[in-house]
Amino acid sequence: MPFINPLSYVSSAKTTTTTTTTTTSASPATTNNKFGTPTFASQDGKNGVGSDGQKYRFVEEILNAPDYYRVLNVTKKATSEEIRRAYIKRSRVCHPDKFVPPYPRATESFQLLSLAYETLSDPSSKLIYDLSSNKKQSTNSGPAKNPNDTLQRVLHQLFNEMMDGEFQTMRAFIYALNETNPGMHISEDAIIHIEIAFRKMREVFVSTQQYYHVVQFELMRLYELQHELRALSYFNIWGRMQLSITMCKVLLQLPIMINIESRQKQRRQIEDDKEDDNDDAQGILGTRIENALRMAVGLLETGERYANHSW
Repeated sequence: MPFINPLSYVSSAKTTTTTTTTTTSASPATTNNKFGTPTFASQDGKNGVGSDGQKYRFVEEILNAPDYYRVLNVTKKATSEEIRRAYIKRSRVCHPDKFVPPYPRATESFQLLSLAYETLSDPSSKLIYDLSSNKKQSTNSGPAKNPNDTLQRVLHQLFNEMMDGEFQTMRAFIYALNETNPGMHISEDAIIHIEIAFRKMREVFVSTQQYYHVVQFELMRLYELQHELRALSYFNIWGRMQLSITMCKVLLQLPIMINIESRQKQRRQIEDDKEDDNDDAQGILGTRIENALRMAVGLLETGERYANHSW
């Protein structure tokens, strides 16, 4: 699934004077105290998805499900894309990392969720499963696989799909925002630095496949935003604008988070190799590129607040 071009609202925004306010509004940014960078609350919070109560309910639903289809909450006629989306949606809610303090049953449910995905996403194993008489679920059934490896493989697929032509789309989107919102302007120099950041991020992911754990929930959120955007009517101008800005913002957040993690690794290496306190760690992107990304995220937050304003 290539990255959705979010520009479809732009031409309409220039000519349409009256619009209908969407019922789907992007969530405001919050501050991640651990990293000191902006992070974005899930829109699903207003519907209960991702809330503490919903997390525990999902865990129990998965563990008590009579078969793999109920584990993923899909039908037997579900397509491979529907199965993947169901897996990602539930993983984003009940992943063990979402539970503090740790919740053992969440780990069990995540293992079962991954096993269900591995089984139903493969046509051969799905056929064997459908023909079997014993549908009672157990994390011990089937080949033993690390559920985190399954999730990382799926996220790697998502990243490659969403990054297909990603910067050309984002560059056009930023230019459109600059043109339609005079109060918000991302400079050409900043755009160049953003392009460098994405090229470096892609190189790191392709060559080392590191840092997926750092951005896994953001990648899943971006995937969900794509589906939300697809579901909106073309004439829902404000709704498309809200989601498009949020998608751009979350996308720009990825290299920031990766640079913070890489900078922390460099600092640990410096502490091990040096006795002095000189801190020259700048991460894989460097301070200048990270600052350009932060500036762009801040401007997008301004645009997001404008798009979310109820007129």
